Amino acid sequence: MELYDVTVIGGGPVGLFGATMAGLHGMKVKVIESLPELGGQLYALYPEKPIYDVAGFPSIMAKDLAGALVAQMMRFKPMVCLSESVLSIEEHGSALTHEFVLNTTKGSHRSRSVLIAIGLGSFVPRRLPALGADRFEGDGVHYFVPALAHFAGHRVAVVGGGDTAVDWALAIAQYARHVHLIHRRDEFRAQEESLRQIDSADNITVHTFAEVAEILGSQTVEALRLSKLESDSEELLPVDAVVGGLGFQPNLGPAKTWGLDLKGSGLVVSLATMSTNRAGIYAVGDVAHYDGKVKLIATGFGEVGIALARIRTYLHPELKGLPHSTNVKSLRQG
Repeated sequence: MELYDVTVIGGGPVGLFGATMAGLHGMKVKVIESLPELGGQLYALYPEKPIYDVAGFPSIMAKDLAGALVAQMMRFKPMVCLSESVLSIEEHGSALTHEFVLNTTKGSHRSRSVLIAIGLGSFVPRRLPALGADRFEGDGVHYFVPALAHFAGHRVAVVGGGDTAVDWALAIAQYARHVHLIHRRDEFRAQEESLRQIDSADNITVHTFAEVAEILGSQTVEALRLSKLESDSEELLPVDAVVGGLGFQPNLGPAKTWGLDLKGSGLVVSLATMSTNRAGIYAVGDVAHYDGKVKLIATGFGEVGIALARIRTYLHPELKGLPHSTNVKSLRQG
């Protein structure tokens, strides 16, 4: 088994950028991803969803951001292992020859350090608690959204009040005849600019203090029975499709058995170093937990910079000071 400087667990956006930064630091890098392709949620869950919070891009499709991150990473020729899940992380050797052995569903891998970037873990959508939702799931009720052209000319209901629901409503509205955004409260947890676009869109109607009580139809979705929470009344809303934007239930899976401190669905890290309670193992992105954590792609990118600077020192304690963006290639050149 070949020994790598750092193994990145997770091939989503933050993991991809982590592999890029490790390559810039001159490290020998391996990436292990459980899905059959790189990109994580960007590619697997919402490839056509616009992303608004990445520096330098007013808006970029999720699949395009994933493609750019993959291309950026591949310049450094990391070893990439797809459709492979890490089951355990063991430690071997002495203080001078310390290394990790990552046991997976396909074999074992040796690494001097580990960077965990598994996001929310496995993707389990929060399903709509409405009557009829199970009946039409995958055929009119969607949690993993198909190509947006699928909704061309349709009347679509999007349920939820966070960034996921609001962004989907905006994206689908570019194709659909009309979009109904349904939220059980009157306050949304989405970005202000996205909400401004919702307000100015001619073909989006916002329903607040409302819940989907039932999804109706014979062979396909034909209407919603909408429960109006303030007036204790109901409304029949003709629609052709329903998109559940209630987010995903985090499931860390085997990561819960890796001997790492947990807080809720996250791995506890030091904000100063992104290190876990096991020396040489770091966590970044949505899976990393610390007080005040904000779960954004941009936040994860910043955490990568902190983690890789510390991994650099961990692997090469003789190096003094932290790297700057203008000298980050020092290891590769030395």
